[in-house]
Amino acid sequence: MPKSYSQLIAEWPVAVLLLCLAVILLCTLAGLLGGQPPDFSKPLLPSSLQGFEPRDTDIGRKLVVWRALQAFTGPKKLLSFSPDLELNSSNPYTTLSPALWNSTQEGMLQPRRMVEPQEGRGQESFFCGPPEKSYAQLVFMSTSAGSLWNLHAIHSMCQMEQDQIRSHTHFGALCKRTTANECCPSWSLGNYVAVLSNRSSCLDTTQADTARTLALLRACALYYHRGSLVPSCLGPGQNKPPRCAQVPTKCSQSNAIYQLLHFLLDRDFLSPQTADYQVPSLKYSLLFLPTPKGASMMSIYLDRLATTWGLSDNYTSITGMDLGLKQELLRHYLAQDTVYPLLALAAIFLSIAIYLRSLFLTLMVLLGVLGSLLVAFFLYRVAFRMAYFPFVNLAALVLLSGVGTNHTLIFFDLWRLSKSQLPSGGLAQRVGRTMHHFGYLLLVSGLTTGAVFYASYLSRLPAVRCFALYMGTAVLAHLALTLAWLPSSAVLHERYLAHGCAAWARGPWAGSAPRRLALALHRRLRGLRRATAGTSRLLFQRLLPCGVIKFRYIWICWFAALAAGGAYIAGVSPRLRLPTLPPPRGQVFRPSHPFERFDAEYRQQFLFERLPEGEGGHMPVVLVWGILPVDTGDPLDPRSNSSLVSDPAFSASSPEAQRWLLALCNRARNQSFFGAQPEGWPTLCFIEALQHWMESPGCARLGPGLCCGPSGFPWAPQLFLHCLRMMALEQGPNSTRDLGPRFNTQGSLAALVLRFQTNYQYSPDYSQAHHFYTEISHWLAAELGRAPSGLRQGWFTSRLELYSLQHSLSTEPAVVLGLALALAFATLLLGTWNVPLSLFSVAAVAGTVLLTVGLLVLLEWQLNTAEALFLSASVGLSVDFTVNYCISYHLCPHPDRLSRVAFSLRQTSCATAVGAAALFAAGVLMLPATVLLYRKLGIIIMMVKCVSCGFASFFFQSLCCFFGPEKNCGQILWPCAHLPWDTGTGERGGEKAGRPRSGPVGGHPGSCSEQYELQPLARRRSPSFDTSTATSKLSHRPSVLSEDLQLHDGPCCSRAPPAPASPRELFLDHQAVFSQCPALQTSSPYKQASSSPKTRARQNSQGQKAEPMLASPEAPAHVPKPNAAEPPDCLCSSASTLEGLSVSDETCLSTSEPSARVPDSVGASPEDLDETKQSVPERGQLNEKRDTLWLALKETVYDPSLPASHQSSSSWKGRGGPGDGSPVVLPNSQPDLPDVWLRRPSTHTSGYSS
Repeated sequence: MPKSYSQLIAEWPVAVLLLCLAVILLCTLAGLLGGQPPDFSKPLLPSSLQGFEPRDTDIGRKLVVWRALQAFTGPKKLLSFSPDLELNSSNPYTTLSPALWNSTQEGMLQPRRMVEPQEGRGQESFFCGPPEKSYAQLVFMSTSAGSLWNLHAIHSMCQMEQDQIRSHTHFGALCKRTTANECCPSWSLGNYVAVLSNRSSCLDTTQADTARTLALLRACALYYHRGSLVPSCLGPGQNKPPRCAQVPTKCSQSNAIYQLLHFLLDRDFLSPQTADYQVPSLKYSLLFLPTPKGASMMSIYLDRLATTWGLSDNYTSITGMDLGLKQELLRHYLAQDTVYPLLALAAIFLSIAIYLRSLFLTLMVLLGVLGSLLVAFFLYRVAFRMAYFPFVNLAALVLLSGVGTNHTLIFFDLWRLSKSQLPSGGLAQRVGRTMHHFGYLLLVSGLTTGAVFYASYLSRLPAVRCFALYMGTAVLAHLALTLAWLPSSAVLHERYLAHGCAAWARGPWAGSAPRRLALALHRRLRGLRRATAGTSRLLFQRLLPCGVIKFRYIWICWFAALAAGGAYIAGVSPRLRLPTLPPPRGQVFRPSHPFERFDAEYRQQFLFERLPEGEGGHMPVVLVWGILPVDTGDPLDPRSNSSLVSDPAFSASSPEAQRWLLALCNRARNQSFFGAQPEGWPTLCFIEALQHWMESPGCARLGPGLCCGPSGFPWAPQLFLHCLRMMALEQGPNSTRDLGPRFNTQGSLAALVLRFQTNYQYSPDYSQAHHFYTEISHWLAAELGRAPSGLRQGWFTSRLELYSLQHSLSTEPAVVLGLALALAFATLLLGTWNVPLSLFSVAAVAGTVLLTVGLLVLLEWQLNTAEALFLSASVGLSVDFTVNYCISYHLCPHPDRLSRVAFSLRQTSCATAVGAAALFAAGVLMLPATVLLYRKLGIIIMMVKCVSCGFASFFFQSLCCFFGPEKNCGQILWPCAHLPWDTGTGERGGEKAGRPRSGPVGGHPGSCSEQYELQPLARRRSPSFDTSTATSKLSHRPSVLSEDLQLHDGPCCSRAPPAPASPRELFLDHQAVFSQCPALQTSSPYKQASSSPKTRARQNSQGQKAEPMLASPEAPAHVPKPNAAEPPDCLCSSASTLEGLSVSDETCLSTSEPSARVPDSVGASPEDLDETKQSVPERGQLNEKRDTLWLALKETVYDPSLPASHQSSSSWKGRGGPGDGSPVVLPNSQPDLPDVWLRRPSTHTSGYSS
């Protein structure tokens, strides 16, 4: 049975993988069978963007309840305008399900024309009635940016319509037909000119016809803009409003003039500001096709209108369309553009395959990502009980692939590093050493990223909340799966596939021609790989650490300025703009798409679109009593509709309520926001309407009764309700006129809905809408404070769909980003227990987010729904690179900050750069997509990953160069935790309490004489050694060895190997940031002029007698040391690469040659110590490796006259325990060189070396 996690992975990798696959399969089946599978057939709801409408807000709840009230009101519904008891008693919809909304609401909507034909007025026989909004629309623009009011442009528009649309085979089946069964002509500028000029076709018009029509329009445009030329003034007839008398007959005798100005010509053409221009400019012209909007136009669009080259000629071009195809076309492009996310995924995993040089490992990484998503789907559906799975959740596949790429590259870099350090070690030891670092990094990175994604759940947009829940769960599932999946895959590859190529090359057909060709190609590729590896080592092992440390002042100032600039651009000027389109017309395609240009640019260019139907362009106010603003639907499911919750305290029949309602009407009229009320509109003053009806002849026609005739006000409650029912009955059982009262199926007054129109113009501007909402809210709150008890639960709503979205987007992103950064800091602090490192990491992440948002503003992004989704995910995407460096810095065995910075850069910079490059390529491949979601996902991935890589590699590391923690600076210590550089501890030599030293055999502890030995080193010197030591100012001064030497007790004081460390002790090892080697002074390390290091090493191996060496757990003593494994491409293979580092500012780091390291016996892991069978070598003398010892000089020299607490921390790696006040002197063999000064070691070194 395996005794440890690493042994389990090393001995049973196939079993672990099969177990993971079984868990994934079971979770997938449970998730799919536990509920309905995700349905992406309707990515857009008919009324709003699915999931991108704020719901769980005060404004959102009122809008949802108001829609429910509208849906449940009408003939044969839960509520009605008429209290006809016989009709309502048989109402089958008394318990109407919210699922029936769509069908019932569609039945209420009656298509009506924007210009109703007047009775007794004949329409021109040329057109099939007036234009309607239900017809397909095309926008024409001049190709040369000139005016469309010329003969060539008019003929061009007519010809393009004929060639591109009417010639299509399906047009005849779709067009509206005349009484002669012919397709109706289009409502186009050319056809109207032909009608006014008595031409049979627009192609027959002449220059004189256009000039005559322009003069007629110039004469009538003044009356149109004054509001005198209205539909009621058109055509012959005597019953016209008085204002029609001033309109000339030539302007009102035909519908053509009004329809041209109102529908087809842009608002600036012949406007009051341009009416005096001699040649007015017509920028845009609208064309109405005699075909209805909808899915039936899909074939015409795909065949003729989808390609841009057929939509323009030398004079005009079609630049905007409204064919009613947005939802259908979105489904079409979502399927068609799926190739771009697939290409992005291919780029990511191709980068992994090239970096790892293994298709098997790449496939296993892909399976791990897919398995994590499937497990997350199971938890999303079953554990969290989420019924709605939005389409944006599929973006988690690309995002999680990016997270998995970072983890994969880091893991296999550490795997190669452990292989180079343990060339003869077993797989269990390699797994243990790799996971010692990677498991810690993965835990901190995964928890931080998951917590940051969960922070987006604070949003009130259902799609964003669902995405946050699913993506955070997927990251945590990937964390748990990677801990077992990735090392098992590596062990399986190492055991069965790593040496397959060599065995294939030595096969029986090794000399065949195809085999020789393949081997030649393999050698070429291997040479290319070696060249690339050399370049990467030069870049990431030498240039990058040197550049970061040398220019750290510049990097901090530069990146801080970039972050400040991004913050200014995003928050001050020009800042993120809020959306200007309501949710039904939200952007879903790229901005240049004709559908998006029509909604964003052209719709408001025509006057009929500027005036919403029935509202005159003014903001209405709807006051509701009797129904509470409570949303009973699922706020996380936009498909879930709300039911109505009645107010049990509602009462409008009491005399106090009647007086207050009448006073409310009078006080509202005195408000500055009260506007003119259109005829036929519901009224706020329904009490006055009831009084007028009781005194009108209409009441007398119902017969004598209590209601008709003068009566005293206020009425008795029973009389009030009776007369109110009688007034409603006069409208008829199927009346849709809204008088205000709502009756239930029993004929009782169930609700009261009063409306009035304000003088606020509808505007997409957030500040104006906010001012309107605030003023009405304050006024209504003051009025309800004086209301009787039965009317105090009233509330209001209006056309606030866009304002609700804007209000949420203006406040939520900053709160979500702040919470995400706070969670990132808390998670990093829990992972590292180091305050400065956590603060620096969060500063780098915050700088990444600020600069990214600033760049998006410069790209003219609006803070719309998709942007809110991706901004909430930007913090999670920018965490992993910074966490890589943070954990590597934290686990570095060097106590000084510059060594730690160089160590972390050399260890993780290559994997970080490759991951950023892979995700940048993935983002580029998603840019050609038509669907805006894919394009913006690609842009955000590119920006966040590149900016994050820069901030992590330069800004974070530069901060660590200046203020990075040294030793236990900023470290939050656990109780009873002990750091190696702490002084005054009661533990002897760093031994933990409860772990006593064993004394010598047959003697007493401490009775032996103190003897020390320099540990033999098999490391090679750093190339930077010469530059760090060959200085004249240090020529006659002792040097200090940084991390190369360790001291041991004598043979009489030998102790047994320590027991395997517990998990808590291993964790405390991380808290202690690894114990360091003791300080040492020795003779000057200058090279002898007679021999080079290689010459002395050769003499060592040939002529010197071998002394017993410290036993290595991987290689027994007296066994020749195996050849060092090939170092990884981007990582140094030994911790000795940084041994020559000088802490002075003038030192530039460089890499070292790969070499095998003989592990320290006291610094080995517990597993290694258990396997150690050799005894400690004889002490009291230097071994034969003396001439291969290379030391790095330090500035400060140990002064025995000073106490240990006064020694410089940059010179000494450890401090002695209590009672160890004087050093031990070893005489030097050469009389002209200084002696060796030794100090007692305080603690063991860590079992992990890198």
